[in-house]
Amino acid sequence: MNDVASIHGAFDNFVSNTARWNPYNALALANAASLTYCDDDTVESTCAAWGFEPPRIIKAPRDVQAFVIARADCIVVAFRGTISEENGQIDLDNWMLDANAIQIPVENIFGISGNVHDGFADAFSSLWSPIQDAVNRFQTGRQSLWITGHSLGGALALMAAAAFTFEKRLPFNGLYTFGQPRVGDPTFCGNCDTHFGDQYFRFVNNEDIVTRIPPRIFPHFPLPDIYGHCGSLLYFDAAGKMHNDEHWWNSFLTGVEVGYQNILELFNAGPISDHNIQTGYIDHIADYINGGCQPL
Repeated sequence: MNDVASIHGAFDNFVSNTARWNPYNALALANAASLTYCDDDTVESTCAAWGFEPPRIIKAPRDVQAFVIARADCIVVAFRGTISEENGQIDLDNWMLDANAIQIPVENIFGISGNVHDGFADAFSSLWSPIQDAVNRFQTGRQSLWITGHSLGGALALMAAAAFTFEKRLPFNGLYTFGQPRVGDPTFCGNCDTHFGDQYFRFVNNEDIVTRIPPRIFPHFPLPDIYGHCGSLLYFDAAGKMHNDEHWWNSFLTGVEVGYQNILELFNAGPISDHNIQTGYIDHIADYINGGCQPL
């Protein structure tokens, strides 16, 4: 049992006026990402317990979903991932293995150079207009803006951060993603790092295989698509200890071979515990806080 606040008190220690890494903000936003998997009544009652106004829940085809919530000090945009509520399986096959995994240029989307995953861009486009409407409606003062998501939701959260930055020119305070797949090529990633890399915290738990897909080299005629990651890495090792040293990520990269041919086999092997938002991310962040937030 964690001795930090329960999910109903997840935002009790939230610091809304910072853009720096904060473990209490990470815990709050991980809980918000987890809440996206719940039914509408649970989302509404939990957000009320956190002190937020009634949420704007946004749904689109292919089980793409997000919610936007607000209170006097902050606005939070949280994107849903792709865990089946029935069996806990990761449901990313159709996002990663079909034509949707090829890259498209983002110049016409965000006005910057680079390429992103076609399926993620399509999913994000189905949510972007109502998200803008909700943020505009909630922005009644000078609330800070926060973006989060787990799994596919993390990929959509990165797309949202890029859209707010490059299209809307609306600054945000923090982007926290958990078990996020790769989204774009090195040029897109470089643009994101340059403009908001210091406010972007990407959590990886041990051997969470979803963080390794799509493969860095994705087959595409006549030339393969190259995928990368960006943001500030925070990595949980097998014992649940948090690190910000790229050494741990590099060890994972070299120790677990993930190519196009064996992704489906890995997905079909059963639930992947390291990807679980509660045990893989929320519990580890809570343990880090309970342990006194030791230097990384």
